[in-house]
Amino acid sequence: MTKTAAGTRPGHSDRDAWADKLELDLTLVHSVPRELVNRVLAEVAEAVTETGQPAEELFGPAEEYATAVATERVDARLRSTRDFEGRTSATHFRQGMVAGGIAVLIMAVVGTFNSEELSGASTLLLSLSTSVFVAVVFAVFPALRAAGRARAAWLYGAVAGVIAAVGVCLAALPAIRDAHSFPFPPIAAAGCGVLLGALGLAIPARAVNRWFSPGEGRRLDDEQWLRRLGELLYGRHGLPLRTAQRHVTEAREHLAATGRAAQQELGQVEVYAMDLTDGPGRAVQRVRHQFLGSLFSMAVFAVLFTLTLMDSDSSGAALWVHVVLFVCSGAMAVTLLRKMRVR
Repeated sequence: MTKTAAGTRPGHSDRDAWADKLELDLTLVHSVPRELVNRVLAEVAEAVTETGQPAEELFGPAEEYATAVATERVDARLRSTRDFEGRTSATHFRQGMVAGGIAVLIMAVVGTFNSEELSGASTLLLSLSTSVFVAVVFAVFPALRAAGRARAAWLYGAVAGVIAAVGVCLAALPAIRDAHSFPFPPIAAAGCGVLLGALGLAIPARAVNRWFSPGEGRRLDDEQWLRRLGELLYGRHGLPLRTAQRHVTEAREHLAATGRAAQQELGQVEVYAMDLTDGPGRAVQRVRHQFLGSLFSMAVFAVLFTLTLMDSDSSGAALWVHVVLFVCSGAMAVTLLRKMRVR
């Protein structure tokens, strides 16, 4: 679709930027179906043409208008499959695999310029264990959380951590570290990153959603319904555990008072959980989780920087990469903190 059809006019960069931002938010942030995105952009184009006013004056900031469209014009059952960030399990998985692939590529490039000599076996072990850990942390963990399966997410994360630790320990063993039975240069690890990104882009979204949410929308008995409500509120919608349990208790008491089945009285559990968390608090929750993620990233890069600094055999490339990533995470944390205070 051209920018003219997207609600802008040639030569007006501000309108182009607004339409691009709207389309990006609708597609990537809110996972709005392509048909609705095209219809909204056509409506914006028509309104801009008829009035001659900028799109931002007519519809407000692109981010807020995208949120309004996703809330008001997308079917409730479809919206209920998204978490507090507006993403589905498939969106988290696919974007996480691509981001994880880029991270592995960066690590492979840094390792290539590292002066420390490693055997092919050590490099292979480090590459495979790191790729598994990155894939789980970047893709599988957030996808499971978005599916409302927080316990499974933490289990997978723990297993990935053990795999990474075992890989690092094995790679450091003298018998493997000093072996030169076959060549496997660090740059070859870039292939693992390419593979992660390719898998993320190649696997269909429907297949990913079925993997992580196999029973989405099925009929449940009362206990299953209430248990699933707690999982969705805590995992998918990011409520604190106590708040989620309080909502479950209230729903249980309401059902006991009415004597009706949960699905008959309160409807589909995914839609009910979404209705409980809709509102301004969802945006606050999203910013809070992003802020916590930035703090976690800062802590990780600070540890990596310290370990690299203490290693006399390490090269300056790895040191500076950790410094840059720490500074970027810190800048992101400061930006998110300001947003939290404004809200």
